[in-house]
Amino acid sequence: MMAKTTLKDIAEAVGVTSTTVHRALKGKEGVSEDIRRAIREMAAKMGYRSNYLASALKRKSIRIAVVLPEPVGDNRYYYGNMWLGIHNFLGEVSEFPIVPIERTYAFTYGANGAVLENLYQNHIGDLDGLITMGVDQGQSMYFAEKFTERGVPVVYVGSDVPGGNRFCCVKSYDEMAGSLAAELLTAFHEDKTEKKAVLVGHFGLLGMTDQIHNARGFETYLRENAPYLTLVQLRSADRIEICRELRRTLLEVRDIYAVYSSSARCTMYMLQVIEELGMKDRLKLIGNDSFEESLEALEKGDLTAIIDKKIARQSYLSAKILFDFVVKGEYPTSGQLKIRPEVILRSNLKKNFMSAIASNDNQSAYSEILLK
Repeated sequence: MMAKTTLKDIAEAVGVTSTTVHRALKGKEGVSEDIRRAIREMAAKMGYRSNYLASALKRKSIRIAVVLPEPVGDNRYYYGNMWLGIHNFLGEVSEFPIVPIERTYAFTYGANGAVLENLYQNHIGDLDGLITMGVDQGQSMYFAEKFTERGVPVVYVGSDVPGGNRFCCVKSYDEMAGSLAAELLTAFHEDKTEKKAVLVGHFGLLGMTDQIHNARGFETYLRENAPYLTLVQLRSADRIEICRELRRTLLEVRDIYAVYSSSARCTMYMLQVIEELGMKDRLKLIGNDSFEESLEALEKGDLTAIIDKKIARQSYLSAKILFDFVVKGEYPTSGQLKIRPEVILRSNLKKNFMSAIASNDNQSAYSEILLK
């Protein structure tokens, strides 16, 4: 029996992304008429029809809850991309009767667990799946287990919990992200004289372990490969405090030649402080995560490099994994999928995205870049 044609099959045949194929077949904006025509002709040639659509339409609504921090203020740098990936996948399967239940919360201690408890109390009887962060706090872990006990598959995105009771987790290879940054800094310092590097981050202060592993990868690489470099670590969940400590360190500590931020929000704090001190020309600055502001900073030369953990890709895959299990009964290849980070330099910065920013029409380009 021949396998049914998928959006991905059509995308590969035409040479575009699955998102573009979806837009073209749905008549949405953001696709040229020539590309739209080519996609529709290829879809017809390949005999495309939405797999499982007929059977899915016969069943009740598919109710999937998404519980993530609100993408506002400093949260938008990281969690804006996380929501973007979720919404992109849900848009691709919009012909299915999916009813998303979206819950946001402030980025504060205990907020994730409180929302999970409320969701459990009010929706446990009609939920088919849940996507949330892996938060190593009692209330969060307790209710993730309660959902699992009631047959609701829980998919973590971005951060896992050791020994946590979940169906699957999609996250970055965080140790690799840190070691990539450390290797870059080592390459930048060719004479191998004694210097200092500063590491700025949160390091799991709110119950998420991704930055702990990121920092560990950075520290381990320097210790094993660059013993001539002294590491100065700054950590705080408070913006004012982290900026004050970074400013004080840069002014008082001699021989600092580089700063690495292990988070998206701290990347912006780092840039702010460096700009105020007028030090950007004498320091190597490496940030985390690709978002509009960080890419613009790289384009202008304010950032030396970005370690891109592909946040939108992580959340897109988490939604796809949950969908494939709930609708198709398919299991992921592993209980934990790690996305390999990428180093972005000015030489491989996507010029089409920078052009889109300049024309104030960046949504289409932004979505497709982040999902690659």
